[in-house]
Amino acid sequence: MEFQLNKQTEFPIYQQLKEQIKYFLLSGELQPGTKLPPPKDLAGYLRINKNTVIVAYKELEKEGVIVTKHGQGTYVAENLPPDPGLERKQALLGVAREALAKARDLGFGAEELFTVVFSQTVLGLGTGRATRVLFVECNWPDVNFYVGEITRETEAQVEGCLLGDLEARMDDKAAPEVDLVVTTFFHVEDVKAICEPLDKKVIAIMVAPEMAILMQIGQMAPGTRVGFVCGSQSSVESIRGSLGSGGIRHIEYECVSFDDREALAKMLARADVVAGCRSVAAEVRKLVPPSVPVLEFGNVLERGSTALLKQYLGERG
Repeated sequence: MEFQLNKQTEFPIYQQLKEQIKYFLLSGELQPGTKLPPPKDLAGYLRINKNTVIVAYKELEKEGVIVTKHGQGTYVAENLPPDPGLERKQALLGVAREALAKARDLGFGAEELFTVVFSQTVLGLGTGRATRVLFVECNWPDVNFYVGEITRETEAQVEGCLLGDLEARMDDKAAPEVDLVVTTFFHVEDVKAICEPLDKKVIAIMVAPEMAILMQIGQMAPGTRVGFVCGSQSSVESIRGSLGSGGIRHIEYECVSFDDREALAKMLARADVVAGCRSVAAEVRKLVPPSVPVLEFGNVLERGSTALLKQYLGERG
């Protein structure tokens, strides 16, 4: 379950948050009795004002969707109020199921159906050659993850490339094969230094922490010692900033880089739970005993950046 906020739209952020919580209930991703993140924690991870979350929570509480238990936190109500529009929503889900069934009869899957509907209704892309996108990051797990995300969201042909390999990839023969270069804000200046002299458009996308890790942290017992292992020192500083701005106070946490083996060993010896970023989680699991849980965390695309990328690709089409 991941919250997606579009800060470019006029639709209020608190309303986006409120409607998504209701959607997660409708889809079954949230169940009655589930504890929700504290407003300060959720606001920090979403990079929004804490009062925005409070407003969304208060409106949901008025509607009987959530309840606040003094000293315990905010929970999805055990007995949810009846939804007068439930039949229409279920009918819409029925339409979607019928479309999926017909697509399968023709030999296509859900992703292919989505691509057709999306390109027809939102992008309006023509039948010409798909835009060729090169996505650049500093490690293969993140490269593969974001290539998959961008591919699902657009009609573009997306190829991944490591930042360290970019200069060799963009030689005189290969450069004409790339229409657009995409990277995160962490690396945009380095990517621009290589690609802009070749007259290649570079777009930076914003990413945000996954909601899943926030939900898991929010339900940990007070005093739990959590060790965060990151792929680089810059990532260490980033996760420290996210945890600090998120107001995480009920657990004890420390962040280290996977390459700092001395600090890593000390941290692993103290931790009750270890959280490894996407690029190093598999290696971290090899270093801890089976009794110590290892969570995997990572950033995901922000909806606003996805919308801008779609807009650019639509204009090209």
